[in-house]
Amino acid sequence: MQSDPLLTQDELDFIQQILSKPSHTRRPSAAPQLALGERLSELLNRLGNEEHLSLSTHSDSQHLSFPLRLIQDDQSQSRLELGAPLIFEQGVNERPWRLALPTALALLDSKERPSGLRALELSNNGMLVEYDKSGAPAKDQLLQLLLPREQRVQLRARLARRVSKTRYAYRLQTLHAEDEQTLRQYLFDQHCEQQTVTVD
Repeated sequence: MQSDPLLTQDELDFIQQILSKPSHTRRPSAAPQLALGERLSELLNRLGNEEHLSLSTHSDSQHLSFPLRLIQDDQSQSRLELGAPLIFEQGVNERPWRLALPTALALLDSKERPSGLRALELSNNGMLVEYDKSGAPAKDQLLQLLLPREQRVQLRARLARRVSKTRYAYRLQTLHAEDEQTLRQYLFDQHCEQQTVTVD
């Protein structure tokens, strides 16, 4: 007896379409959804909401891990909703993908004043910054990262090391779940744009 695959060919095609579609054609507020086959729906319902589900893709020495949420509509039909992924570079050791920012992004301090820091590179858990004030920046601070389109991400930054006279590497941790999603979505959008430029 042949067993049903976890994902149908239509669902696999949909995932591929999400990964290859330029970010400006996607609606940022609408989370991609996957219709579920009956067997997969039963399996996920058994797991319940306590499990952390993700969909992983591997290609071109990169690993993307999309969080999945099981949603039930008014007719008790289940579907999966994809969130913005974590992006990793694969090599000897897997590490978060780093975005070299086309334009440095300003960081405000906890009182919304210029901190003197500008982000040059960004990942989901760290950043390379330039410090334009005298002395050295604080080792542990609360900051707001100013993203394009007037989005802000609140984060805690902890100094990892000094890279040069004015550049420093910080580990970062977002303060709220919505900040985590905003940062992930920004990085994913930039990643998709880079992939589109590479393909063109």
